[in-house]
Amino acid sequence: MNRFARTTLVLGTLAAVAMGATGCAAAEKPAAATGPETQQLLVATGASPKPFTFLDENDELTGYDIEILKLVDEKLDDIEFEFQVAEFPALFAGLDSGRFNIVANNLSATDERREKYAFSDPYIEAQFGVAVAEGSELEGATTLDELAGKRTYGEPGLNFTKILEAFNEANPDKQIDIQYSELDLQSQYKQLATGGVDFIFSDKVVYTGYAAGLPTTFSQLDGEKLVEDFGTNLFSAYAVSKQTPNVDAVVEKINGALTELREDGTLTKLSEQFFDGLDVSPKTLPQNEK
Repeated sequence: MNRFARTTLVLGTLAAVAMGATGCAAAEKPAAATGPETQQLLVATGASPKPFTFLDENDELTGYDIEILKLVDEKLDDIEFEFQVAEFPALFAGLDSGRFNIVANNLSATDERREKYAFSDPYIEAQFGVAVAEGSELEGATTLDELAGKRTYGEPGLNFTKILEAFNEANPDKQIDIQYSELDLQSQYKQLATGGVDFIFSDKVVYTGYAAGLPTTFSQLDGEKLVEDFGTNLFSAYAVSKQTPNVDAVVEKINGALTELREDGTLTKLSEQFFDGLDVSPKTLPQNEK
């Protein structure tokens, strides 16, 4: 049985105040499945962006990333997940300290992150691109070079921001103007539609979820070029703290359940459910996962 507690964590502060209790909709495991040998793992998420992870109208945690883990939980008799909401910067601090065992937040499994954390097999193959206002000169952009001199929002530590920062470092004469902001995504897209910024670097499913009804368009960037130029990782996976007891065995068990869910079509069905018919489940595995 998985459990969900909503917690407020301010940046690196890990003193938590529980505000909720049970709520996740997955079926409970039989009582016999929980015993003294069951390993309890704390899964942290920022509950954003939707539809990867979010709180529904009943203030219950759900989303593509979360529902997959609920099904993994059901498959593993000797592992039980407890879910907790935290602010995004605190997710990594929690992994570093061992406070959190797993982070479920559409994280790219980059080489830099792999040095610090263990990762599950991927459950998402991303489609990166840029959102612009209708009629923008940037409509149809396929490379970051076309965005030089233009304004966008950035959140420190986010994979999208790091890619733009890497572009600026490699191109000092044609900088992208990154406006660091804590605006929520809904507000960012509203600002985009009214000219507050020139573009938003995003994943297609995030754009679909937050720009609905706004006069904007989305252009997919050349994924191969992003990988070639910046080492961009198009695959998202669950990050696991290396301080988790028996971490290698835990990852192996999670991967076994993920393989079953991928092969029986469950990942595709969940993706289509949460992403308006779009299948983001991995069609290929990155080299280090083969």
